Amino acid sequence: MKRLLSFILILSALLLPQNGDCCTSAIFSGKVTADGRPIIWKNRDSGTNHNRVVYIPAGGDIKYSFIYLSNSKESPAEAWSGVNSAGFSIMNTVSYNIRQEGDETPESMMDKEGIVMYKALATCRTLEDFEKLLDGLQAPYGLETNFGVIDAAGGAAYYEVNNYGWLKFDVNEAPEGYIIRTNYSFSGAENKGQGYVRYDNASKLIKDILSSGEKIDVRFIMDGLSRSYWQSQFGLDAISSGCHLFVDRDFIPRRSSVGVTIVQGVNPGEDTSECVFWCALGYPPAAQIVPMKVGAGDIIPEDMLGSGNNNFSAACERSLRRKADIFSLNFNDGHKYVDLDKVRPIMKEIRESEDKIFDNFAPQFNREQIKAFYEAIEIR
Repeated sequence: MKRLLSFILILSALLLPQNGDCCTSAIFSGKVTADGRPIIWKNRDSGTNHNRVVYIPAGGDIKYSFIYLSNSKESPAEAWSGVNSAGFSIMNTVSYNIRQEGDETPESMMDKEGIVMYKALATCRTLEDFEKLLDGLQAPYGLETNFGVIDAAGGAAYYEVNNYGWLKFDVNEAPEGYIIRTNYSFSGAENKGQGYVRYDNASKLIKDILSSGEKIDVRFIMDGLSRSYWQSQFGLDAISSGCHLFVDRDFIPRRSSVGVTIVQGVNPGEDTSECVFWCALGYPPAAQIVPMKVGAGDIIPEDMLGSGNNNFSAACERSLRRKADIFSLNFNDGHKYVDLDKVRPIMKEIRESEDKIFDNFAPQFNREQIKAFYEAIEIR
């Protein structure tokens, strides 16, 4: 019966439209989080598999020190999410429906999101600073994106940005206490873009936990969102359904997923050194999440940093090897199928390793405490 169910679900999934390399994200206000502080989350999808964490100290044109997610090979400097010493955090998702009709900006001038985020982390303290940065860009901006931003002054918002302007969506005004964005903009062309199913997946999973009386925390985001195989089109969780194989399409984690970042911010008046940059490098179900603090400076686990000629991260490399096993079916188009029988034990092992992290880490750790914490844990 399980084999028949798997076959039916796979056949049905093959009929669904394809999505490109995209991302899933959300910003949660303190109204819905376990500790009352804002959280910003990004499940990153990209054609670049190799990621690393980078720390940049303040100095010169760098007004604030910051920690961020980078491609292993980066030129020019680009950030794909991060947080700075002022408590300012930013991430993005590409939008495929926000370009204005008649905009013929050549592709050679596009894809500047990473450059803008790097500059924002280096120079911005508040949402207002970021808005000034956007207003100072020369049109066409080279942007088609939803930027998600939080600051230490209580600001939290998405900015839907195209080549000639932007529109702000304030998370603090959202009746649910959070906002989700995938790969379309609410201010963009209707019924265009990508990520509608992933939006529905995330929306259902978040609503379920909040309606149960629980609050949002890092562990739920990692396990309940970034590693979730809930598929709203079918109304089932492929992991718990007992499926062996499933077409890798429209889950939040997909073959194109290359990392997770979750930033725990602070509330007005709190110490910005307590902001935490949680990061998992590689395919989320096969990657362990690690907390890092910009307030701890360059005290970052070596496995999360780049090394060697290619700047590859050891943690990312381990996840990529697990991912290769998960997507190892040896037949034509076999790479499009996720082997859930291999995912289950990998996720179990990683979650058990993370127990020690979640049980023993505190945002209040100073440099010496976080150094000792890293020495006591294993990054799998």
